[in-house]
Amino acid sequence: MDDTIYKIAIAGYLHDIGKFAERAGDEGFHPGQEYKNDNAPLYQPYYNNRYTHSHAVYTAAFIEHIEKYLPPWFNKGNWGIGDPFINLAAGHHKPETPMQWIIAVADRVSSGMDRKEFEDYNNEVKIRDYKKTRMLSIFEGISLDNKHKEGDINSYRFRYPLERLSPKNIFPIDGDGYRSLDSKSATKEYTKLFKDFVNSLGDISHRQNIPLWFDHFDSLFMIYASNIPSATVGKTIPDISFYDHSKTTSAIASAIYLYHQQTDSMDIERIKDYEIEKFLLVKGDFYGIQDFIFAEGGSTMKASAKLLRGRSFAVSLLSELAAHLLCTNIGLTPSSIILNAAGNFTIMAPNTPVTVKMISETETQINEWFMDNFLGESSIGLSYCDVSCNNLISKGFSEFWERFNVQSQRHKYKKIDLEKYGGPVKGYLNRFNNALAKALCPFCGKRPSSPEAENDSLLGEEKSACNICRDHIYLGTNLVKKPLIAVTTKEAKLNEKLLEPIFGDYQVSLDVTGQLNELADKGQLVKYWDISISKDGDITTDKTARFLNGYVPFQDDGQGGDVIPKSFSDIAKTAINKASSDDGVDMGIEAMAALKADVDNLGAVFGCGIRKERISISRMATLSRQLNLFFTVYLPHVLSTDDRFSDIYTVFAGGDDLFVIGPWNRIIDFAGFMRDRFREYVCGNRHITISAGISLSKPNDPVLSLAKRSEGALEKSKAVEAKNAITIFGETVKWEGLETLNSCRDKIYKWLDSDYINSAMLFRLNTFIEMSKKTKRLLEMGQGISVDDIECLKWRAMLRYALIRNVGRGLKDDERAVALKEVEQSVQWLEEHGGSLKIPLWQVIYNRR
Repeated sequence: MDDTIYKIAIAGYLHDIGKFAERAGDEGFHPGQEYKNDNAPLYQPYYNNRYTHSHAVYTAAFIEHIEKYLPPWFNKGNWGIGDPFINLAAGHHKPETPMQWIIAVADRVSSGMDRKEFEDYNNEVKIRDYKKTRMLSIFEGISLDNKHKEGDINSYRFRYPLERLSPKNIFPIDGDGYRSLDSKSATKEYTKLFKDFVNSLGDISHRQNIPLWFDHFDSLFMIYASNIPSATVGKTIPDISFYDHSKTTSAIASAIYLYHQQTDSMDIERIKDYEIEKFLLVKGDFYGIQDFIFAEGGSTMKASAKLLRGRSFAVSLLSELAAHLLCTNIGLTPSSIILNAAGNFTIMAPNTPVTVKMISETETQINEWFMDNFLGESSIGLSYCDVSCNNLISKGFSEFWERFNVQSQRHKYKKIDLEKYGGPVKGYLNRFNNALAKALCPFCGKRPSSPEAENDSLLGEEKSACNICRDHIYLGTNLVKKPLIAVTTKEAKLNEKLLEPIFGDYQVSLDVTGQLNELADKGQLVKYWDISISKDGDITTDKTARFLNGYVPFQDDGQGGDVIPKSFSDIAKTAINKASSDDGVDMGIEAMAALKADVDNLGAVFGCGIRKERISISRMATLSRQLNLFFTVYLPHVLSTDDRFSDIYTVFAGGDDLFVIGPWNRIIDFAGFMRDRFREYVCGNRHITISAGISLSKPNDPVLSLAKRSEGALEKSKAVEAKNAITIFGETVKWEGLETLNSCRDKIYKWLDSDYINSAMLFRLNTFIEMSKKTKRLLEMGQGISVDDIECLKWRAMLRYALIRNVGRGLKDDERAVALKEVEQSVQWLEEHGGSLKIPLWQVIYNRR
């Protein structure tokens, strides 16, 4: 790839690094007064007899003074074309050349500013106590009824801690403590964070390989800069992450550079033009994710858990590599991927014929691979929309974003090129090899078995498999014990690898022991990721971190060896409530449950949730990434550290949705916990809610069937007014109603323990619930009630009679009177909750069976 595009991308990324250095104070980083005096005229605007925007000099000083941690080309004048790298990065507030103006325009567009706003900002701004300012939560300012918060920082209650990224620190906290933060303490926090960041720069390997270095730097900067506010001066609301502003600036600068380079228009006035549609915003959508993950039809259920893990991981892997392939083909760096979560990605690209051609060719390459291997069940669509700078700033963003999403939706109707692929799959029957143990893959029942996979040790008792199923088993087997993943070119000679290179270009290995440096030196190492998060919440800094993996429950192998993943049968057994003593009796049913959940009204949250005057591409990036972190970082970490939920298995978590499987009773408890924590995560904002659906099953039920039932339950939750609901046992309630029903459940347990009622009474209550539901349904129909149906109207009388006959039968008169008065609450419960009373009642019945 052209050196200059990396030079532009990294200069755009580092343009504001001086803010971080300056806020760290003299103890954290000080370039020296002589350096500042000598370089102020070069990088700082001069206004009202003084130099402003001192962070620009700090950016230059950072690049010079931390040279040993940076690739050697950064401070060499012959790297790429045009200005020296240091001047590109530090000259954005006093641009003098076309390439410096590229960074300056990218900075202002990322911030959502038009030309006039930026000139005002560049000349003079009201200085706030910037070291004391902490990043606000973008969630707190979201509104769907056009009643947004005013532009006053003091109207916001929540702040993020100025600490590195972790499952704990992604949660905003009450800001009262930060309002009283003194300057010395505020600077000390920055000093520690900056020093840790600089020390971690030394962990970045492959300084001679700029793509690998940049990938690792991006990961490192995300860890240290995610909770830093980007702008802390003037009237700015500091809810944009420093990380997201830096990355979107890099993406915009790269696209501007390629546009003007390819259109031979590299002059300052054209670069400053906001009207020209210089950009293509490209959306990548993974179509058919559910069919991909839950594919079934094979003749064997062996390795089903490994296949599920492998397929789920493959969704994220394929999306990552599709985005990388498109960027590579266009001539962009991965920093141009501005949004990336849950099988979807968005890339900022130049609006040129070359780009349009590359989008078409890349989509064809990707989907030919999908057609060959998945026979049309899954594909990746690439749609795009013309964009100008005016579309990306606050005033024009909403109209453009709606147009962009409409274009993406239209593209979904063209998932497959029917002219090319319609009709029978060409050559399908010719692929079968009857000399193999099984000509048809026993795992998927769709693809022919492959000679390369024959007798592979990963297949166990099965001798045959197609390449894809073997590769998914390989991924599912190794992900639970090998968190380091190497992505290489297909020519790389690896210890172990896929049988089917992804898109025909990428190899993947979870074991490159002794090969890493050689692969990097040969230019064959494309990515090297660590997908783990330690139990204490630390995210790796010595490798590139990627949040692509979920949580898998483990158990001893029973032979004194390694721990192994629990099977679904093992998970279902953990629903049993073990007896507290040797002579006690285990209680409960052996069953699993699936929980599907996703954020409500997400399109509206992105489309109109942010105040029109403040919306920008960097705010969208912050909003998308922070939503994703809840599902990819926080929830898997909870499952791995909270004993209550340690038997819950992550099938898919990312973007705005979640699918987990676990013991049925723990799943119900987890659903309430998840909702409470999500509500806390979004600052209790009533406009950002989540809905869920739960479905129970036996451990040997097909996962696809379980997934479909839980999807149906989720759809019921989404169908109620204002959503924000959960469906359990076929009954849908608001989350607040679930809290009330949980208190009913706890009281029923208390009644059983106090001998107020017995198990038979639980089943009587269940009968009255059904009678109550039928009564309500008949009355809502507004028609006459037949003689056959009239029996259900007697439920109140029959329930009271049953209570008098059965409550506290073994108790003395006074105690029985107390018990009867207590249990009579069930009549009121039925009046209030109707059929929803099944939710607590069935939990008690199943837990005590």
